Amino acid sequence: MLYSIKMRAENGSRHISGAERIVERHEMSQAMDALTRRGMEHPNGPAETVTVTVRPVTRPLVTIQALPVSEPRVRNLEEARQVLDAELCAMGLQSGPVLSLLYGLREPMRGAVLLDADSLRRLEPDQRRGVRATCMDYTGNSGAGKNHFKEALCLSSKVAHCPQIIGELCISDDPDYTTGYFASRDRGYVRIHHIKKCGMHLGGRIFLFRGSPESVQQCMDYLENQPVMVCME
Repeated sequence: MLYSIKMRAENGSRHISGAERIVERHEMSQAMDALTRRGMEHPNGPAETVTVTVRPVTRPLVTIQALPVSEPRVRNLEEARQVLDAELCAMGLQSGPVLSLLYGLREPMRGAVLLDADSLRRLEPDQRRGVRATCMDYTGNSGAGKNHFKEALCLSSKVAHCPQIIGELCISDDPDYTTGYFASRDRGYVRIHHIKKCGMHLGGRIFLFRGSPESVQQCMDYLENQPVMVCME
């Protein structure tokens, strides 16, 4: 039996940290302890509360391969935005409004923006909550500390396998982590350094949606509820 373990750390209403694992029963205690410690020690500051939830995995686990990784040479924020602009333009999308939304968020989101790629209309029912990509893990995950790169690759790989998602942009809300990414099925995981200024607490994530109105709920159900294991070996 597999279990989904999720941790959320908060200070009042302010989000501090979140992480998750998918583990077997005999791994639960160690995983819960590691996630609790992680929630208490974070660059975003001390947590007032750390909540750990455990649920059995009731859907069949889907195993996927991690996206291929590329890493363009980027020396500063301007060049990072040029990379994002080029990726969006290559897909025939309006890069200006998308980047303005990504860099214009005034508070950390709990999830991601679900953005219609053609109309640029936000589709998530609750814009403060956003849409969450959860219920995933990756092979070789020891749970010891945060691995920004592997966790981001895990999430982006799951998201890219969603049929209605054609691309994703991400800036971490960790103030000292200035590497973000663009990801899609066609381009893989494009790792982008200097995507924000060091010390900036705000981050953001945009899922670019293309599908019928009827498939929005199907897309969100996959992102939030489908258990996925990402192979990184």
